[in-house]
Amino acid sequence: MAANKKTHWLLILFGIFGLTVVFLMGENFFYAEEQIDAKTQFGAEGDGMTDDTQAIQAAIDETPIGGTLHIPAGVYKLSKNSDLKASTGYGDSYFALKISKPITITMDQAIFQTEADGEYGVFWIIDTADVHLQGGFLMGDKLPESGSLVSNIAILLQDSQKSSIENVYTKNYSQGIHLHHANDNVIRNVTSEFNYGSGIINFASDYNLIESCVVRNSGDGHLSLFGGGKHNVVKGCVVQEDRTGFTDQQGITVESEKNSLIEQNTVSGFYYGIDIKNDADSNIIKGNLTYNNEYNIAVRPGDGGNNLMGPSNNISIINNLATNPREGSERGIYINIGEGHVVKGNTVEENQLILRDEELRVVYQKENFIVKAE
Repeated sequence: MAANKKTHWLLILFGIFGLTVVFLMGENFFYAEEQIDAKTQFGAEGDGMTDDTQAIQAAIDETPIGGTLHIPAGVYKLSKNSDLKASTGYGDSYFALKISKPITITMDQAIFQTEADGEYGVFWIIDTADVHLQGGFLMGDKLPESGSLVSNIAILLQDSQKSSIENVYTKNYSQGIHLHHANDNVIRNVTSEFNYGSGIINFASDYNLIESCVVRNSGDGHLSLFGGGKHNVVKGCVVQEDRTGFTDQQGITVESEKNSLIEQNTVSGFYYGIDIKNDADSNIIKGNLTYNNEYNIAVRPGDGGNNLMGPSNNISIINNLATNPREGSERGIYINIGEGHVVKGNTVEENQLILRDEELRVVYQKENFIVKAE
């Protein structure tokens, strides 16, 4: 009787073990099916000559929700899809590819080529969540010379959330990355350079993290928070303009933004380095390195014309290094509008802490580190 019980329990244990193995094998098989390959399964050539737009769009469409699309190394030529028109507050934008469901796209060393004259971008991510773009090079054939600031957007993340764009390189677009009414997303380790407009723009979007990015040699506000967004973070980015003759650009723009953090960034080569304007409120500018700008850090009304000119209030400018402005300038930290500002622990050179309120200037002289100019 005891032997029968032992045999009975052994059979149960072997049964459980067998079911576990079958489950794990089935699970691995399921996930293997989820990873789609754009070349082997959908015929994308990646030879730099064949138009791969339809093949890659088919691969996107056939990737299951939550699945992964792998685009291997190659040069993928993309063309404009006239059916893919995004409308934003800036105007209409066209794209080659559309994503409207949760998927991950890994691009490794894949290069995507577009033609600037066609006035279109690469990815339009619309009305979804949990989209993750990883790796890849998005390359316009030349810097756009005409069209609006949204005529060529490399990646537009519109009305979408909880998504990420990481380790992506973009060059030669009207804008590199545009977040438009898109909340709770991550832009990390992105390099965006040589754009007609912003390299990265966060428009009317909240709770986004822009971290460890490089934005160079673009136009407009190179890295711009605009449109009434709030609770965004820009951290550890390098924002730089080093082209000859481009002396009127803006580095990090904080415009009509509220309760956001600009921290530990390096900004150089601009007219306005970190530019706070147009009804910005309760933002923190902390621990940044700003140099070789006409105004290293500025709180000002705005640009005039059709732009807002409202005062910015309650701006905290803390522990920044704001020395060595552009040759001939004496504007390390410049504040000429608003109330409730905190200016503390910054390092500036003599006579380069400039405030409209002379009494506050005396107070702030004591709360910041004033060094002699060389």
